[in-house]
Amino acid sequence: MVRRGRRTSARTSSGLVAGLPLLLVLAGCGAQVEREEAGAAADAFAVDVEADPGAACARLAPRTLKAVEDDGMPCSQALPAAGLPTPAEHTAVTIAGHSAQVRYPDETVFLARFDDGWKVTAAGCSRTSSDPAVPYDCAVEGS
Repeated sequence: MVRRGRRTSARTSSGLVAGLPLLLVLAGCGAQVEREEAGAAADAFAVDVEADPGAACARLAPRTLKAVEDDGMPCSQALPAAGLPTPAEHTAVTIAGHSAQVRYPDETVFLARFDDGWKVTAAGCSRTSSDPAVPYDCAVEGS
């Protein structure tokens, strides 16, 4: 009886070890899907700012939407006036937990993952310093 327990244990362990590469591949696939979804959300936002500002406003995170509307102008009017760069193809997407950074040639967009998908937390962002400790300067951002 003791031997069976040991064999079962050994089989279970070797099964887990054998399945580990598959788990790592699937985890990598999940990360790729997250990058694609975040990139698509940022791209759609950039296009909507010009084509359909109301739709672009719906892509903003709640705090960012509130910050855009704090000046007393509706988001659909304030967002196009924010001076965001013209949409371009993104060059890189980085995911860190529930946050994403989507880089374009002339700007960076930050997003957060919500229950209903990726939402823009800041857009039109650029570095004002080569010091990575200095935050980005953003045309649109939540508080």
